[in-house]
Amino acid sequence: MSSSQDLTQSKEFTQERRALSLSIVMGMALAIVGISIGIVGGSQIVLFDGFYTFLGIGLTWMAMRISHLVEEGPTVRYPFGREALVPLIIGIEGVALLATCAYASFNAVISIINGGTAAPDGWSFSYAVISLVIPSFIWWRLRHVAQRSELVRAEATQWLTGAGLGLAILVAFIAASLMVGTHWAAGARYVDPSLVIGACVLFVVPPAGMVRATFIELIEGVPDPQLQETATLALDHVATQFGLSDRHLRMTKIGRKFYVEIDFVVDASWTVAQSDQVRRVLFRMLKSIPHDLWLTLEFTADRALVE
Repeated sequence: MSSSQDLTQSKEFTQERRALSLSIVMGMALAIVGISIGIVGGSQIVLFDGFYTFLGIGLTWMAMRISHLVEEGPTVRYPFGREALVPLIIGIEGVALLATCAYASFNAVISIINGGTAAPDGWSFSYAVISLVIPSFIWWRLRHVAQRSELVRAEATQWLTGAGLGLAILVAFIAASLMVGTHWAAGARYVDPSLVIGACVLFVVPPAGMVRATFIELIEGVPDPQLQETATLALDHVATQFGLSDRHLRMTKIGRKFYVEIDFVVDASWTVAQSDQVRRVLFRMLKSIPHDLWLTLEFTADRALVE
C-alpha cells in the first residue's frame, strides 16, 4: 500500500472516531434527559427512548475501540488484520437493539392490559421536541463520514431512526392532549404504550438489516451489487484486452477489506511479464473503490485446477 493510501486511511480513521465521539457525547446527554423525564413523567415511550439511546452509547464506545484495533492493521498474530470485528460489532449492536425492542413491547402490552398510563405532561412534550431536533442534527453531521465508514453508517441509521421516533412521539402527544376533555379521553391513556409498540415495530427494520449484513459478511457472502459490478466490469475489460476468455471470479467483503480472487486459464506460452501487466491494469481500475483492496490473481494452464 502506498504512502498516499496510508494517509488517506489514517484521515478516514480520524474522521470516523470524531464522528463516533460526537455520537457518544450527544447520546449520553439525550439518554440522561430521556430516562429522567421518563421516570418523573411516567412516560413509557420517553423512558424506552432514553434506554435505547443509552444502550447505543455503550455499543458506540465498542465501535470506537474496534476502529483503533482495525487501524493497527495486520500483526504477527493477525496477519490479515482484524477487519472482521467491524461486521461483528454491527451484528452485536443489531441483536442488542432487537432485544431491547422485544422487552419494551412486552412491557407496553402489559400496560395496555392494566389500563394504560397517564396522558403526557409538559416535560414529555419537551423531550419529544428534543428527541426530534438533536437526532436530526447528529444525523446531518454524520451523513458525510457515513458514506466511507460502516461503523458511522450504523450510527447515522440509529440517529435517523431516532429522529423519526421523535417526530412520531411529538405528533402522538399532541393528539393525546387534544383527546383529554373529550369523549375520547379514555383513549389518551393508551397512546403512550401504543407508541412504544409502534416504535418497536419501526425499530425492528434497521437492526434486522444490520444483523443480516453481518451474517452475509462473516460467512463470506458476495458483496453488494455495486461492488460486484465494479469488479466485473474491470475483469471484462482485462479479459478483452489480453484475450483471457477463460476466467473465474470470486469476491467478498469483510469490513473495509474487499477481497477479489480471479483465476485465469492461459496457454503454456503465457509469461510472468504478461501476468504483471494484467495485475497493473486491474489495480489501476479498482483503486478507486473506497475499500482496502486485496486482489489475488492466479494463472494456470490446467483448467482442472480452478474448478
